[in-house]
Amino acid sequence: MDNEMKTMFNAILEEIGRVEERTNKRFDRIEKQLEMMQYDINACKLEKDTISLLIKKID
Repeated sequence: MDNEMKTMFNAILEEIGRVEERTNKRFDRIEKQLEMMQYDINACKLEKDTISLLIKKID
């Protein structure tokens, strides 16, 4: 029974490790996507500010 428990315990630990790896990869992808979105948002804000300045200068 002791060997069986160790085997089950090791299998559970391995599965937890696999789940953790998959989860970490997903979080890494999400983090990269958020960084790209933040870059796009900042670029849009800068463009909007530039256009606003140009419109003010024209008026």
